[in-house]
Amino acid sequence: MSEPKRGRLVRDLPDGTVRQERGTVDGNAVRLDPEEAAEMVEALNVAHAGAFNLFYLVRKHYWSAEGAESGEVAEFLGDAYERLREIDDSVAERITELGGVPVSTPPEIQEYAAVHLEAEHLYSLRASLEGDLDAYATLAVSFREAINTADEIGDEASYELLSDRLETIEEDAHTIERYLEDDALVEVDR
Repeated sequence: MSEPKRGRLVRDLPDGTVRQERGTVDGNAVRLDPEEAAEMVEALNVAHAGAFNLFYLVRKHYWSAEGAESGEVAEFLGDAYERLREIDDSVAERITELGGVPVSTPPEIQEYAAVHLEAEHLYSLRASLEGDLDAYATLAVSFREAINTADEIGDEASYELLSDRLETIEEDAHTIERYLEDDALVEVDR
């Protein structure tokens, strides 16, 4: 096994011109008050970072699903990570519409995300799904908090976007719950 890479994970583009610095909120076309837009961008970045991490968790479990139910579960996980990617992209796009910059580097994402990544190992399908269910619940809380922020400041577009995506998150969590109730979800001996 090779040694882990050390050094900078993030680099500046030597000939690039910075259009907007991270952590700033420029004017926005939706004419939301700048302070309220900044507050909404912060809440959206938490939701965005959590969705980004859950996307990677679910994709990893899609790749590594095995056992008696693995085909059906893997098919669901493949669809679920595609839905998470769409959710994440739509939230990041909303951040830019509000004049913000979505978190995008691994250190920033980990700083903002309430959903944490698991260790690099492969775990049983049951343990992976239990972790996913917990991550979905955590992500749902982040979305609800962002929905509350949108409601408080009167950002109807963010409210609607987050509410629609929250329904998808809750539906997928419910599906995982059903898989975990199934006694046929057994481990494979290696």
